[in-house]
Amino acid sequence: MEKQRLTSRTSRREFLKKAGIGSAALATLPALGELLATPALASDRIGFKLTAASQMGAERVILAGEGLMTASEATGGGTFVHFSVSTGVPVVIATGVWKTNRLHSFTKVGTPLGLATSGIAVMDIDLIPVNNVRVPASLTIYCDLPGPGRFSGGEEGFVLTVDGKTFEQSGVGASLFTFGAPS
Repeated sequence: MEKQRLTSRTSRREFLKKAGIGSAALATLPALGELLATPALASDRIGFKLTAASQMGAERVILAGEGLMTASEATGGGTFVHFSVSTGVPVVIATGVWKTNRLHSFTKVGTPLGLATSGIAVMDIDLIPVNNVRVPASLTIYCDLPGPGRFSGGEEGFVLTVDGKTFEQSGVGASLFTFGAPS
């Protein structure tokens, strides 16, 4: 008795197509596994978050925002309020949003603490008040985490230089630099 063929030319062709696709998919698994296994500390992206107040004499600036940095650039922004307390009662001078323009530098300080690091970021930003006239400024963000060797050299928060005025960190500031921030 003659043995019957279990596959025809059509099914063999389909089988080879599927096997080729399956092989390609299997070949990508190690690369995908490596990507998923890459620790966040190896990422070239650093996230930042900031909520703090700085002062220059009777004037104050409160900044809040967040963004993302790589070795060569920064994106992000947030909101600001610029006010005076010279009369004893806060008087708003300007309020609006701010956006990052250019990263000058980011320096990690000490050893990481989990997915965070102490550090200093220096960048150019634009303050955009409600009148929509951009005002260039320089922003330095300081982040200090607990533990020895993690002091950035500045007060936790920010220093803002705008229109020849330098606003130094005052009161409580909160900033955070994180590794592997989502894009």
